[in-house]
Amino acid sequence: MISPVRSLPVFVFLALASVHAVAEPADCAGCHAEAVKEWSLSQHAAAMAPASPDTVSGDFSGATYSDDEIKVRFRREDDAYVIRTTEDGNTQQWEVRYTFGVYPLQQYLIDIGDGRLQAFNVAWDSRAASHGGQRWFRLDEPGDAHPGNAFHWTGIYQNWNNQCADCHSTGLKRNYNAETDTYETSWDHVAVSCAACHETAHDHAKAKRQDESHSAGLDLAAMGAWLVSEGESPPKHQGKPSSDAQVPTCGRCHSLRTSLVDAGGGQVHDQFSLSRLEQPLYYSDGRVREEVFVLGSFEQSKMFQAGVVCSDCHNPHSGKLKATGNAVCAQCHNAGDFDTPEHHHHPEGSEGAECVNCHMPESTFMRIDGRREHSFMVPRPDVSAASGSPDVCLGCHTDEPRDWSIDTLEDWAPELYESDTWHHVQQQSMAEVVDYLIDGDQPALRRATLLEQRGDTLARNSLSLIAELLQSEHAVIRESGYRVLRYGAVDSVRKLAENGLDDPKLAVRIAAFETLVRLGVELDSGAWESTRSEYEHFLDIQSDLPSGRVLKAQYLMANDRVYKAEKELNIALEKDRGYVPAAIQLTDILRSGNRNLEAIRVIDETLAKSPDEAPLIHLRGLINLKLEDYAAALANLEQATMLEPGQWLFGYRYAVALYQLGHKVKAREVTESLLKRFPDNRRIRALMNHL
Repeated sequence: MISPVRSLPVFVFLALASVHAVAEPADCAGCHAEAVKEWSLSQHAAAMAPASPDTVSGDFSGATYSDDEIKVRFRREDDAYVIRTTEDGNTQQWEVRYTFGVYPLQQYLIDIGDGRLQAFNVAWDSRAASHGGQRWFRLDEPGDAHPGNAFHWTGIYQNWNNQCADCHSTGLKRNYNAETDTYETSWDHVAVSCAACHETAHDHAKAKRQDESHSAGLDLAAMGAWLVSEGESPPKHQGKPSSDAQVPTCGRCHSLRTSLVDAGGGQVHDQFSLSRLEQPLYYSDGRVREEVFVLGSFEQSKMFQAGVVCSDCHNPHSGKLKATGNAVCAQCHNAGDFDTPEHHHHPEGSEGAECVNCHMPESTFMRIDGRREHSFMVPRPDVSAASGSPDVCLGCHTDEPRDWSIDTLEDWAPELYESDTWHHVQQQSMAEVVDYLIDGDQPALRRATLLEQRGDTLARNSLSLIAELLQSEHAVIRESGYRVLRYGAVDSVRKLAENGLDDPKLAVRIAAFETLVRLGVELDSGAWESTRSEYEHFLDIQSDLPSGRVLKAQYLMANDRVYKAEKELNIALEKDRGYVPAAIQLTDILRSGNRNLEAIRVIDETLAKSPDEAPLIHLRGLINLKLEDYAAALANLEQATMLEPGQWLFGYRYAVALYQLGHKVKAREVTESLLKRFPDNRRIRALMNHL
């Protein structure tokens, strides 16, 4: 096996393939030898590389993998690394173009034509054999994706160009052509090198050679020093504040976000829009659930609020922690107060005494890749029980019941359960929500998430509050503020939304523009034309995905271009036959044109790929009502109600249909059941009174 540690000369050689004038590690090594040496041994340096004996970790000596669906043989043919697959009775041979990642697993990229690189679904476990590694294993579940399915390794969601590329290479541009559905993706450096973070490093190096001065990009330095905590006094930062550009620079890759430009750089909350803390991405207590990476977790933390940046804990060039074990935390948190049995209630030196095991619990992704939380929350077993998030205590004490952890923590720190958490905040009254939204000491990402959760009501009843939040120093709050204005009355929110077109952050401008479009507003101004160009570029780069085609269709619909919108939605469904948002939008167009049988066909075809999708089944019920197929309609409406009991409108419409079709007893039963779940819903109460 090839060692996961790569030597610097290998990656300097690979970098020479660049066709652009960029700063190569060799250019930087003359002045920054130590930084380049650290980088050369990092996972960033091995993020992607042409397949070669120096870069391939997996066993290509004829090794095999097989299960009930696929048989694979990995072998060498001269200088090529070849993967031979047999699936659904079809045998094909593929050549590996690039390695992708290095530890704890390595994937392999295959060129399937039209500029597409796809990540093969059988990966190499790079861990030591003693830890279960040195084997081929399958990333997806057998049965989940067959050839032709969007989730198959040859499908749209395993495509390197749109899913992975811009974080594993430097200066990457997708160069997607929406008309031909092809890519001409390019990069400045095949892996993550100096210019990935220091974007003008080339100009900096060139100026240095000419004995001139030029910045290497944004100032990313951690400045000052942290004074260690004393008793109940938390750590304090002394000296010049650290760069406020560092976290969003690291975060543009270490986050789940949407690219707004195809420009090979940028920052979160500007050229990238960060995903909010919504389910199912996160649990309702803010804990990570899906593969959302680090930033959304970190921005919830007290550390981020206090000004801690990534390089306070991590060496930015090697990626390694600055100290081992609890020592990395003791840089700021006094070990005499925290690294003691009186604090952690575990034997010294045990796993339970490690700070990270309580405050940074680990979740496993891609089967074997353990990643730690970065919200640094205090364990709350009671909140874990309510939100469904993993109980930190039971992660180790697997033989104990849930009540045990709740009672144990209460014995240790009874005051712990007196404070509200993010889980509680989201369930509070509107008055309490307003207080949270205007509290500048609360995490901006949580405030932005809450603003969008309650946006409908706030835009109708608390416009002055939204106007105040639009002045926030945090772009993420301004972005969410402009998003929720679309729920307000046009005359009331138009002027506020117009102001967003001049915001310095692209993510905010796009949110304001999209709201104005949804409200049917079109302006005659330079700011409007400039932002429209930015928004249409955003739609173009996203249109390689079904979700992007749906966005483009919505934009076309807002401009009364129904025929073109229908075309975009059909393309979305060609890319993913089970993509529900596209089916719903297309069904709405077909219904409006009285093309109900076509709408039923679209729904049935989508349900064949994505069964038990309540919104589609509900829609089919409404269409069957119009077609006077009442038995089918009632069956559909009942099924949708059963599948999503939390969606009151499904149950309400089912009850109304029952009543109108003469099933009054059943209608009353359904309505009574709804009232138990939604006692304050006026429409359900009115229906009950009518019955």
